[in-house]
Amino acid sequence: MHDLNVKLSLSPVTSEIGDLDLRIALQLLRQAGHIDAPQHAAGSSAWLQTIIDRLCDISLRDGLTGLANSRHFMAALDQEVSRVSRSGEIALLLLIDLDHFKAINDQHGHPAGDQALRAVADILARNMRPMDTAARYGGDEFAVILPNCRPGTGRAIAERIREQVEQTPIALSEGPTLNLTTSIGGAHVSPWSKRNSKEVLEQADRELYRAKAQGRNRVTLDAPEPSPVSSDEKRQLLDPFGENTNE
Repeated sequence: MHDLNVKLSLSPVTSEIGDLDLRIALQLLRQAGHIDAPQHAAGSSAWLQTIIDRLCDISLRDGLTGLANSRHFMAALDQEVSRVSRSGEIALLLLIDLDHFKAINDQHGHPAGDQALRAVADILARNMRPMDTAARYGGDEFAVILPNCRPGTGRAIAERIREQVEQTPIALSEGPTLNLTTSIGGAHVSPWSKRNSKEVLEQADRELYRAKAQGRNRVTLDAPEPSPVSSDEKRQLLDPFGENTNE
């Protein structure tokens, strides 16, 4: 294995600015933990493509937790809202907020807060299906997009996350053990709803506020919007040519 500290023989058409950009790119990858260089000849097209792919990956991930970052999350939410309108499958957006997180930073320092955030991120990662998206939305707030998620299933997942956080003490390197709790609010994305991504996010935020107002360490979800479309109309909308009939 060779590391990313490679000497490049750049072509004459490569400008000094291009050379500088590439070296910055390699530095960013090292800082993100990509120690091993791609298994291609340095400077080759395949080598450069791997560097680009790795840069794209870290641009979509939160540096502290390894989860999707807010930009990736918003793009995924837009995509899911659009997909639900076509598929007829319900989805759920969860917003997850650490209770009294400011007190952790104030009393134990920011390294302790970072440790708590990473612990919650690990719990989220362990509870996600391959199709789900877990993100650090900002500060001490996380977001989870659950496609094709019936209401009962969504509540069970949210409660499991809440319980696991509550039951996972965080042993600080210096200081006492932290016991965390979370408040979780959720909004359903219904197939026949006219909500856009912003409205779904606002509804989930209202539910999160409600969870905190009711005492924290709890889950509150909105009720899925009733469909104004009959079963026959749904079948016609999803399968207008009757290709999936059993006749």
